Order: sequence, then structure tokens, then C-alpha cells
Amino acid sequence: MPGAIVSSFLIFSFIAALTPGPNNILAFASGTRYGLRRSAPIVTGMCLGSVCVVALCGAIAFSLSSLSDHFIVLMRYVGVVYIVWLAWKVATASPESGGDGSGAGVGGFLTGFALQFANIKILVYGVTAFSTFVLPYYDSWGAIFGFTAIMSLIGNSGPLVWVLAGSALQRFLSRYARIVNAVMALLLLGCAASLLW
Repeated sequence: MPGAIVSSFLIFSFIAALTPGPNNILAFASGTRYGLRRSAPIVTGMCLGSVCVVALCGAIAFSLSSLSDHFIVLMRYVGVVYIVWLAWKVATASPESGGDGSGAGVGGFLTGFALQFANIKILVYGVTAFSTFVLPYYDSWGAIFGFTAIMSLIGNSGPLVWVLAGSALQRFLSRYARIVNAVMALLLLGCAASLLW
């Protein structure tokens, strides 16, 4: 995998992991309202569930890629479109969308685990990362398992960071949200551009 693709993969993965989504907002709301100890079961469920979903995405993408080389090309462009859309959503997100914890109750392990199978952000992250960054360069089950581990470690950093940040992160984001969003959007556009070269 070329160096530019490695850096794009890492930037994409960290931005996907750390930007607001169902996991991060729920983890943040739970951490803010209930603290780390009472939020541990739901965050653990999120983390283990996302490992399962990412592995499933890798297996499906790998199976489909072995049927047709055109699938990889198509999914690369789908990935670019998704990354550009994500950059747009990040750049135009309102400062108030950080999640204030209202209406979010602490859940258990099964709640966090089951959420992953309905979490479109995880599904699109898995399919996009595998079809855009992994499968054009690797064609073995070992690579799929290795990248599943890497993507899961990076992806699971999001809920952990958000649950730990709690109210301190909420204050920061409300004050500097536009700047943070603009930087993340520019990084995502850089990822998309590197995939077209």
C-alpha cells in the first residue's frame, strides 16, 4: 500500500471514529450524565459489536471483490463520494449538535452491541475502508483480519474518547465547533483527492 494511501486510510479512519455519530453521541451523553463506571457496559457493547460489524463488512467486501475487479473500482468511487459527503456534513454541522445528553438513558452491554448492526456509520465505514483502501492492494483473508483489527482499534477509540471527555468536550465544541469542523472537513477532502490520483 503506497504511503499516501496509508496516510489517507489513517486520516479517514480517525475522522470516522472521532466525529459525531450514534456511538459517539450516546457515549458522550452517557458519560456526561452517568460517569465512566455506569457507562462502561454500553461502551463495551459498542466496541465489541463494532468489531463484529467491521469483520462482516470485510468478509462481504472481500467475497464480492473476488467475483469482479469492477466492484473494487466502483466501490472506490462510491468511497470517494461518501468521503466528500462526510466532509460536507462535518463542515456544515451546527455547533449545537454535540449532544447534551437529553433523552439518552444509560443502557447495558446488549444495547451497545445491538446498536452496531443498525449503525449506518459503522457499515459505511467498514465497506468504504475495505473496498477503497484495502482490497485494491491486498487479496488475502489474512489482510482482511489484520485490517479488521486495525480498523476496530481505531474505530473503538471514538466512543472511548467521547465517554471520557464528557462535559469538558461539550464546552470546547460549543465554543470552537466551526473551526474543528472546518479542519476535519479539509482533512477528509484530502483523503478523497488522494484516492483519485
